[in-house]
Amino acid sequence: MPQYNSRANRPGHYSAYPRERRSPKRIWRYTAAASCLLLIFLFATSSPVPTAKDAAQHINPFGPAAHQPPAERNTTRNWEATWYNHWKWLNPFSDSITDDESRSVLPPPRERRPIYAYYDTDAETNEEVRAAENKLLLTWRRAWWAQGFRPVILGKAEAMHNPMYERFQIRKMEHALGADFMRWLAWGQMGSGILSNWLVLPMGPYDDHLLSYLRRGEYLKLTRYEGLGGGLFSGDKTSIEAALSQALDSSDVKESKSLLDLIPSKTFTVDPKPSAIAFYDSSTIADQYKTISASLTDSKAAGLLSVSELITSHLHLTFLNAFSSGISILAPHRSCSLIIQYPAITLAKALIACPPSPIPGSCPPNRPKCTPCSSSTPLPLKTAESYTNTSTIFTIGTLPHPYTLASLLAKPKPLSIPHIRRHTARDPWLQSTTLESLGPLLGGPDRIVTFKESVAGETSSPRGLWLIAEEDGDSPEEHSALDKRELEWHFGFSLPAYDTAPHSLSNPDLSTSAITAALADPRLFPAAATAGDDTPTASPDEAEIALQRERLAHAVSLLGLGKGAKTGRWTGRKRDESKNGRGVITEERIRDAVEAWHLADTEAWRFVRAWGARGRLERRRWEEEERRFAGSGGGGEGWGRWFDG
Repeated sequence: MPQYNSRANRPGHYSAYPRERRSPKRIWRYTAAASCLLLIFLFATSSPVPTAKDAAQHINPFGPAAHQPPAERNTTRNWEATWYNHWKWLNPFSDSITDDESRSVLPPPRERRPIYAYYDTDAETNEEVRAAENKLLLTWRRAWWAQGFRPVILGKAEAMHNPMYERFQIRKMEHALGADFMRWLAWGQMGSGILSNWLVLPMGPYDDHLLSYLRRGEYLKLTRYEGLGGGLFSGDKTSIEAALSQALDSSDVKESKSLLDLIPSKTFTVDPKPSAIAFYDSSTIADQYKTISASLTDSKAAGLLSVSELITSHLHLTFLNAFSSGISILAPHRSCSLIIQYPAITLAKALIACPPSPIPGSCPPNRPKCTPCSSSTPLPLKTAESYTNTSTIFTIGTLPHPYTLASLLAKPKPLSIPHIRRHTARDPWLQSTTLESLGPLLGGPDRIVTFKESVAGETSSPRGLWLIAEEDGDSPEEHSALDKRELEWHFGFSLPAYDTAPHSLSNPDLSTSAITAALADPRLFPAAATAGDDTPTASPDEAEIALQRERLAHAVSLLGLGKGAKTGRWTGRKRDESKNGRGVITEERIRDAVEAWHLADTEAWRFVRAWGARGRLERRRWEEEERRFAGSGGGGEGWGRWFDG
């Protein structure tokens, strides 16, 4: 064998296996082919040649900002909750329509018919009176919004845009008649709808015949209502313009003080006196509320504040009279899940508390034979395992996420996938909630349809408030259903008793002993349990409440619904920030297994969450739109007070 003195002298791989050397011509061909392929790739992936207009926009650094691409049609997102509006919302499971388990199918939103009120911000008055009037306007807006309308406050700017404004300017008339004309001119400029005095308020149940008719928006004739004078009108744009033209052409303009004196009576259709509308005009206050009438004489600002407080108390009283059978707190499996009922119990106690009133025991002017609120005989308050569809009962339902309920029911054993599959029944929350109405034989898909109808049905939705247990006030304020401001817009009146009661379970100042004391109310839980019921027979144990509170906090953290939680996907699932991620992955797998095992309960939880989020988003969008246009009336900063809670 030959010997080599150095590694450099050894034969290499190519010398051992000689190959044919490529000619320069072949190398050139390979290079040309690769270049062609590269050019084809660049042309295929490059954007089309921009037009001159596009080029100018890109070159100009001061050009307008580009909009984001539109989202998928008919899909809305609000703080990790997504929904899709469709008439097939009663399908058992939303993903059969959306192909996305994270999106809930909701019924198409009901159109809110506009109701207008005119307020002259240029009128000379002091700041105290202006502040009192702003409070009354806020009361008016909240009350009509809670009844399903879209309250809009008009001003001088809308009247000046009416084509008839020039004809109005050349006529000489009394100041009171001029103010009435401005009110109608502003209404005529907006078109068909309802014109209301801002002292006219809905004082009746949601399903009242007149309120239901006004919500439909079919105003075929110019209509006024007996007993309300010029307080409330409804009509279409053509009828409004014809009435205005008749009034402007009248020869009695100089002597008249009201627009009704100038319009022929045959122009109006006069409907009977409504039972669900209250008008707090000066004559009504002087006749029925003499104490406030005297206060208005002494100090207009103080008197108007008393009127606002009186109206708020009457709105609250109307709610209590409408649900005379009491408030029912839906609490399935209540012995194991008492903690999640605490926020609902706090709200229910605030609702049945008698509101402060300048004239205690008084009734609304449209309901002189009402049942006054009395602290000695409060409205019935109870908890219920099953939902009762009764028009005289208001229901507050709190839905826990299936993982939350499973962790509360699994005591004292730790929650695990084998335990879920072997020892838990499917959809326990829906099964218990609908047991009384549907019986024990139906499965989850049948029960979820009935439940959705109870939550979002046109007749049943005004008779209940639906919450999710993981949003108890610890969520960001703009997303919390238990925020005081959101609740006041939902019910249509303020809740002074709710201010003093701590309702957030995440509040560090709220002790477990205080929660236990609130849950031990004898009105909520019977002293003795019936056969087959898991109602606690004694006061709740403080140690048990502390354990439930700890497990609820853990579930909130895992679902990513707490304040400051970092969220991943739509469900708000907490991101894995540990080094190896083994513990978090195990928890997430258990949560996913619970959702898969309790499909109907998961669908119900997502539906309620999306339903509440859409309602809050609708109000906030409307508020922003009104805030943008409110200043056009010349009100300046004063208009902003109408949006304050």
